[in-house]
Amino acid sequence: MEGKREAPEGCNVVGKKENEQIDADLYSRQLGTYGFELMNKLIKLNVLIVNVKSVGLECAKNLILSGPKSVCIYDNDVCQVSDIGVNFYVDEEDVEKKVTRSDAVIKQLQELNSYVHIYNYKGELNEEFLQSFDVVVCCDVSHSHLVKYSKMVRSISPAKKIAFLCCNIYGLCGYLFVDFGKGFVCYDKDGENTKSCNISKISKAPEGVVSFDCDKGTPFQKGDYVKFNNVEGMSQINNKIYKIKDMLKYTFTIGDTSQFDDYLKGGECTQVKSHLRMDFQPYDFICGVPLSWEGAPSGAAPSGAAPSGAAPSGAAPSGVTPSGAAPSVGAPSGVTPTGGAPTGGVPTGSPFTTSDGETIYEDVPPPQSFLISDYAKCDMSNQLHYAIQALKRYEAENNNMLPHNFEEEAFEKVFQIAVRLNEEDKQVKRTYAVEEVKKDVVLNVAKYCTAHLAPVASFFGGLLAQEVIKFTGKYMPIYQLLYLDFFECISLGKEGDTGVKNDDIAKENSKNDNIITVFGKAFQKRLNELNVFLVGSGALGCEYAKLFSLLDMCSVRESGKLTITDNDNIEVSNLNRQFLFRRENVGKSKSLVASEIIKKKNPNMNVESLETKVGTENEHLFNEKFWTKQNMIVNALDNIQARQYVDNKCVWYSKPLFESGTLGTKGNVQIILPFLTQSYNDSYDPPEDSIPLCTLKHFPYDIIHTIEYARDIFQGLFYNTPLSLQEFLKDKKEYVKKVEEEGNNASLLETMHNVLTTLREVSKESNFKFCIKKAVDLFYTNFINQINQLLYSFPLDYKLASGEFFWVGQKKPPQVIPFDINNEFVKEFLFSTSNLFAQVYNIPQCYDMKYILDVASQIEVKPFQPKKVKVKMDEKNLNNISISFVDDEKMIQDFCKELLNIECDHVKVSPIEFDKDEETNMHVNFIYSFANLRAINYKIETCDKLKAKIVAGKIIPALATTTSIITGLVGIELLKYVNYCNYLETYVKSTEEKKKEMKDLLSYFKNAFINSALPLFLFSEPMPPIRMRDKEYDELMKGPVRAIPNGFTSWDKIQIQIANGTIKNLIDHINEQFSIEVNLISVGNACLYNCYLPAHNKERLNRPIHELYSEITKQKLLDDKNYIVVEASCSDQDLVDVLIPSIKFIYK
Repeated sequence: MEGKREAPEGCNVVGKKENEQIDADLYSRQLGTYGFELMNKLIKLNVLIVNVKSVGLECAKNLILSGPKSVCIYDNDVCQVSDIGVNFYVDEEDVEKKVTRSDAVIKQLQELNSYVHIYNYKGELNEEFLQSFDVVVCCDVSHSHLVKYSKMVRSISPAKKIAFLCCNIYGLCGYLFVDFGKGFVCYDKDGENTKSCNISKISKAPEGVVSFDCDKGTPFQKGDYVKFNNVEGMSQINNKIYKIKDMLKYTFTIGDTSQFDDYLKGGECTQVKSHLRMDFQPYDFICGVPLSWEGAPSGAAPSGAAPSGAAPSGAAPSGVTPSGAAPSVGAPSGVTPTGGAPTGGVPTGSPFTTSDGETIYEDVPPPQSFLISDYAKCDMSNQLHYAIQALKRYEAENNNMLPHNFEEEAFEKVFQIAVRLNEEDKQVKRTYAVEEVKKDVVLNVAKYCTAHLAPVASFFGGLLAQEVIKFTGKYMPIYQLLYLDFFECISLGKEGDTGVKNDDIAKENSKNDNIITVFGKAFQKRLNELNVFLVGSGALGCEYAKLFSLLDMCSVRESGKLTITDNDNIEVSNLNRQFLFRRENVGKSKSLVASEIIKKKNPNMNVESLETKVGTENEHLFNEKFWTKQNMIVNALDNIQARQYVDNKCVWYSKPLFESGTLGTKGNVQIILPFLTQSYNDSYDPPEDSIPLCTLKHFPYDIIHTIEYARDIFQGLFYNTPLSLQEFLKDKKEYVKKVEEEGNNASLLETMHNVLTTLREVSKESNFKFCIKKAVDLFYTNFINQINQLLYSFPLDYKLASGEFFWVGQKKPPQVIPFDINNEFVKEFLFSTSNLFAQVYNIPQCYDMKYILDVASQIEVKPFQPKKVKVKMDEKNLNNISISFVDDEKMIQDFCKELLNIECDHVKVSPIEFDKDEETNMHVNFIYSFANLRAINYKIETCDKLKAKIVAGKIIPALATTTSIITGLVGIELLKYVNYCNYLETYVKSTEEKKKEMKDLLSYFKNAFINSALPLFLFSEPMPPIRMRDKEYDELMKGPVRAIPNGFTSWDKIQIQIANGTIKNLIDHINEQFSIEVNLISVGNACLYNCYLPAHNKERLNRPIHELYSEITKQKLLDDKNYIVVEASCSDQDLVDVLIPSIKFIYK
């Protein structure tokens, strides 16, 4: 809908601001994933959410944080006490006053995002009302109502395209259904950046082979579509789209090029993403066969729906576009779809593909099975389908009432319905019919169907909100039904095994009834008594804190406690996904605000908030007593170093660690259990790719290169140079001496040149004109003179000794750009650069653009004079080129001489540290303008300011939806651990023979990787810990290795207690216990003993280890600590290297 959003009659509006423009500051992390195209559609989206008991509330929260135009809440049910345990915005007062759920939650939902209009509707849901919306979402709504609402939505089409989604959860399982209507177009199925490469050669042949340069390996896949441009010689290929027929590491084939001209040089190849067209079926067609109680005969298709495998009445066969017509594009009201579907004849083949010359369209046929959510349980989706559809039938036949968890007769009825449904589907040969309905699956669905668990609601609520956002056309929607279960939480079952007394699961009419229904009262008591350490209270931390509050964890003050620590303060950009925080909290401590809010929500919780960074510098606070007391650690961190530190502590103190992370639509979960799984440090991601210096400086071919270079220039000009200048002003002679000692260094030469040039200029004048002149000089240096110098050294027709052109592939020949003050990038550059120089040199800033441009246009600049340079080139690796001036050493000597004699008493400088989030400081403006001017130099496509900000600021894209999904999955694993922890401890302590008689519970736990854009769900059993074993040949040690004890892991340690023990005491003890020699002893990074150094044998052997450590590291050991962690490198009598676990050396 265009213009101001008018609420339908009967709605209570609490929205505040219009959001016709996007608040880039608020949405910066989200924009990093979605981009402006999606966001411009999203802010026009009007959404109705029916029922906000659990999943609906989570969906609403995540959607409102994301920023649609409006969200209308429809839920006239009165708040129940059990809602408090699953709905963060319902409290005891709402229950006592018999407030409806929509009234209870609406005010707090509005506080999440003032740009979104929130409506509270009390009237009847009819077609007239529904046509006000672009998306209708139903959560935990009965089947009969879902059919009714779905038909209403479908009846409004094709006059207006409205999406219909529904999601129900039943204890430890749930489903999500998506209907985006007929002819929906997905213009970007994965959301990944479009890939490209530089062409080095194209063969002229019936099967043309394209050779390309790419640092990061193959950018494309077989079947991808690509477009060529700037190819010289074979010009016929330019601006045409080709499908990759075959793909090798550095070549691919595109079909017949034999009639084209010969390839000469140059050219780029860019991926073209195909637009996917999908025909969605309505809810009553997809979700089971028509029900007899609806008046339809068994096995018949619902009214208006075709039988399975046939097209609906009046429609072309599935996957076929009618001749001369294009399917209507499923975009929200007010949203313009990207491109338009082509007209013409019907293509052949499946999937069908057409092209209008600019866009590729592919018809995606309807799925013949359900989306697989867990590949370890491939048939579970089919089993859940029959169990849940049977439950719906039972519900419809019993006045929309679900069975309670003690109604055994009802469970049997549900099972019989499931069996009958499956038999009917077998007869008509439906692809998803199962060989046999599993009774345990049906019972798990039916027995716990009335329970709404907070982690399950969090998972499905995040996923549901993401599916709503996909109606904008970006990302592949669920097509059309997803089932998922978490029955591993209760799979062990027996009281003796789990240690949880489940004999009494009757509801208590309390906020904990949902947990009690599934796990029992004893389990809830265990949750109440937990001691949990939550590290970080950002996006993940806020969601975890909410989850712990809803689960009533850490709520027995004598024995339970939640400790939250985060040394960061709240920023505006946090508000988009860190849902506990508000505008008035900006600048305050994250951990303090988060703690206050969850204590207000759940006064029973015992919460301590800290503002202390977890690391070696604060081990006096996070000491052995602290770590030992914790029952579990939950990481909500955003950096690897902190994760590694916490992991080391968990391994040392044998504590379970729940690890997770998000990146845009992607997220991961890792469960770390003492002695049973790998730790975080046992596996690691490969390091990020670095960009070669010469690529940044001389041969950029991607906008990321120009942004990174601009960031380096910023650091050098506005931080490093002023810092060096401060050092020089402090002590001239010492600075010059240091420079002379460092010798010929290109980076040093550049810094010295900047220092000396600045001192010369500042001594003459120190006003804003001086700053403008420096900005103009910087422009000429980087965008004119350096380019001229490069082309002087390597002319456009320069050839290598091999006869090949120099400027080919990834080496884009640059071009000089004019100093044009009417160019927007030039304006931005002069304005930001001159003001940044003013800030550095403590000169009053000027914001008069006209004045700056007038002064800049009058500044005279010396014409370019080429310089003699030294070029070092490796023809085997043409990216390895260094260019330096021939008189570098003499220049340094001259600089040093002049520096000693220059007058600079009046000079004052202030280095500037780059800050990506302060919009008014012009830091990002400089990066943006500099990077784009350099991009124009190299004929690289320019970028917007957001892209410059994200790359230069190393911003990690983040979404509220992904955060909700991931914390839900972690919450489920947490429930498993609490349920099985006693059994796990018994298992770990048991002998190998005893373990064979017990169940190995590792398969019950799940690591996860999700990408909601695709959508993709990968669950895997945690890997067992890496074991150190005897080896005949070890690659690292280049010889044989022994492990003592054979098969030990990082969780194992050796404990040695010797009061005031010396190095010799420790060596003798190890020798006596293991019959091995000690070669090296270290603590952390400090080497205490090396047997190959005579001085160590003489001076250190008889020194107490703790005293020697303190002396070497200059660090005093804590008074309350009685041990030190020692690592020993050993060998046996045959000089074979021996590995042993870490040593806990107790010296008191």
